Amino acid sequence: MRKLVVSLITFLTISSAYAQNADIRVSELINSSDWFTLEKEYTLLKDSIQYDYVRLMAEAMLAQNFNREAEAVDLFRTLINSYQQQIGGSNVALSLTEIILGNYERLGMYSTAAEKAANLIEQIKASNAPIDYSRLADIHKRNLSLKKYDAPSVVFNNSKDISIPFTMECTDTLLFDNQNPVSNRYYIPVTVHGKEYQFMFDTGATTTYFSKRFADLIGVEFVGYSSKYGDYFYLDSLQLGNIICKNIIGPAHNGTPIDSVATVDAVIGMDILQRLGEIQIDNKKRCLVIPSRYTPTPKYGKNLRNTGFSYYVKVTDSTGLLNVFLDSGAETGFTYNYFVKHKEEFSQLRGTKELTIGGVDGFYSTMAIKVPSVKFEVCGIDVNMQDVYVPYMNQHHEINDVVWGVDFFQQYDKVILNFKNMFMITK
Repeated sequence: MRKLVVSLITFLTISSAYAQNADIRVSELINSSDWFTLEKEYTLLKDSIQYDYVRLMAEAMLAQNFNREAEAVDLFRTLINSYQQQIGGSNVALSLTEIILGNYERLGMYSTAAEKAANLIEQIKASNAPIDYSRLADIHKRNLSLKKYDAPSVVFNNSKDISIPFTMECTDTLLFDNQNPVSNRYYIPVTVHGKEYQFMFDTGATTTYFSKRFADLIGVEFVGYSSKYGDYFYLDSLQLGNIICKNIIGPAHNGTPIDSVATVDAVIGMDILQRLGEIQIDNKKRCLVIPSRYTPTPKYGKNLRNTGFSYYVKVTDSTGLLNVFLDSGAETGFTYNYFVKHKEEFSQLRGTKELTIGGVDGFYSTMAIKVPSVKFEVCGIDVNMQDVYVPYMNQHHEINDVVWGVDFFQQYDKVILNFKNMFMITK
């Protein structure tokens, strides 16, 4: 969204000398992708905003980042239909349309996504404009393969708390015969077609994943679409405790041994976990709890945001707001982006080592510097981590500053993730 919001603030700055302070402030927050501050300040600023398209863009981005995707669709469509020139023209409209189509897909509106993608591709072809529509073509192909399936859903009786035990070791059948499954992760019992298996639940996985071997074993239906992550499948249902999860869509991967999700056969991702409304990771009792009543919003308010089933927590340090990704399927790690923000204070440090960093997108090696202490504020409390390694070589494009992994979750008795009101609490 960076190019899109630059167009917005540039237009506002150079086209009107009469823009209100509220318009400027809101545009600056959009341009800096500071969604937490925008959410906090917008209620006070909205009545002073002069330009409708600034108000609409703010409300659309807040809806997009705080789990109101259907609302975001309507707002983005209004922006495209009524204010296309003000927000930057056809290129920005195309970017917004791709966001809309992604929302349709995550909402399970596959036919709508396929139809609208096809219509837009035809318009681009007819215009003879030099526009790359390869991403649209991929969106169309994927959703066309899914259009006969119903939207994902979860069904359960929430009259009382649901408690699902977890273990930190996997003893199930392995994808790689010569490799032990990654330990120190959250594994829960899941029933598929009457048989129980161990799945890793992973807040860093945007979708539920299976190994190709496991997908064949349980008899999924392959939908006819493939990506770099694997061949996409459809599974009618699976069961977590007494929770029935229906119409699961995801890739069946062949995996890379460096990645934790490739050393187990199945991963429950955020496409399912988010639909539960709230989960509580109770490390003391070793169980995943889905409460019958939502936890009240804490005094500090929203501190989670969502980008396409990827969840980020509000974390600040001496440099300001950090981009911190929640990934219980990995170990905590820092990126080159974090080093850049602290380059001056890290310049005198000594002690390096080589790190191998990887995921479903592959892996790479980089050099990292040992930092004796790093400090943050999260969930209204100060956190001090000692003796961490921070990469000082730019070997790989990263959007995150920090990945907070399973070791972050485990330092607390309980971690509450509320996806309805978008907050995290640590106890």
